[in-house]
Amino acid sequence: MSEDVYTSNEREAASAFTKQAPNFDELYGTDEITLYKRKRVRDHVLRWLNPAASILELNAGTGEDAIYFASQGHRVHATDISSGMQEILKQKLTRKNLLAKVSQELCSYTHLAELKCRGPYDLIFSNFAGLNCTDQLGGVLDSFN
Repeated sequence: MSEDVYTSNEREAASAFTKQAPNFDELYGTDEITLYKRKRVRDHVLRWLNPAASILELNAGTGEDAIYFASQGHRVHATDISSGMQEILKQKLTRKNLLAKVSQELCSYTHLAELKCRGPYDLIFSNFAGLNCTDQLGGVLDSFN
């Protein structure tokens, strides 16, 4: 998706997260609180998720959750507005041989109607993501219909 369809705020967020992408896992990947919260969310999701489910992940970042769910046998379509985050995710998927289980798309959650990979999805998932930072949450939710 072309960045010129994004608001200036979205372009600034994409740029900031792209700059942070090379250091993101180093900063948050071993943080005890982050790991604890991530485990709690994953355990909860797995209680309700059918085997081999199809997941749409919004704001996938460097792909920690996408990789986790793919390693559990699920298929994940990982979206993020940051090209840097998507590049780190691609590198990780290649190293872990998970390219067949995780697809990627550069896309903001405010433009989900334009997704190339339309689903259907068993789960729409966002963990540690920017949904709490948007004033367009209603539009985001409406795009799931």
